Amino acid sequence: MKDMKDNSNLWLVTSSSVQLGTLWIMKTSILPMLNSLPYDRYVNTCQLIDMHVFHPIAFWNGLATATVGATKAVRAESKVAKVLYAAGTVGMATVAVASEGVNRPIWRQIERWSPYRDSDAAWRGKRRRWHLAHETRTMGAIGAAACFVLAALI
Repeated sequence: MKDMKDNSNLWLVTSSSVQLGTLWIMKTSILPMLNSLPYDRYVNTCQLIDMHVFHPIAFWNGLATATVGATKAVRAESKVAKVLYAAGTVGMATVAVASEGVNRPIWRQIERWSPYRDSDAAWRGKRRRWHLAHETRTMGAIGAAACFVLAALI
């Protein structure tokens, strides 16, 4: 990275990459497993996963990284770097908004469901929305990490 005197590039690349890695693991292993489960096992398994740790981290990390990225976009000298930092900022803001605005509220509902019922009437729709929001935030993290790496190299 060109400007290592400014640790913000290191923060942007590390933060967005760690976020991406976490989301990618969930996308490629945890979600396929969850989505293959019948209602009772899905609810029980989801209730065993402590998402009260992950969702706030995804939100606050996304927000903090977006803030640093926006600052870099304003201060960058190169127009290309400005665009890349801005695009990375949008990607990390997407992670934060999808996590707090869609995934976390649905997860709070799942925690109140009973695995002993046959099903929740809205289960399939909520599971699908949660999955789509996760895909969205994963794509946001991919874009953010790529843009921040490229911007740091300029």
